[in-house]
Amino acid sequence: MNIDPYNESVFSVATLLYSRLRKVNSRVIDVYYFMQDQRYAEHIMDCALETGDKELVSYVARLRVALGMDDHKAKAQDQAEQGRKTEEEPDSYALFSIL
Repeated sequence: MNIDPYNESVFSVATLLYSRLRKVNSRVIDVYYFMQDQRYAEHIMDCALETGDKELVSYVARLRVALGMDDHKAKAQDQAEQGRKTEEEPDSYALFSIL
């Protein structure tokens, strides 16, 4: 992929993704490596989508458009829908709950 590091739109959205992902998931990413390696970028975007966070989903959608990955836009929307469902109904419940 090797994106031009001076591409301001991709870099700015990637840094927004970095800060939000760190806040939501305590995950730290390498933005420069993100811009150089497509597999790493896809992995990080998948991790961001798995959180179900609305801001992260919007950042991933913006990055996919900026990077020309529009074919994955449906996947981002599906992940957003799945994230909304998990907020309403959790898939698993704790064995013991604190009252």
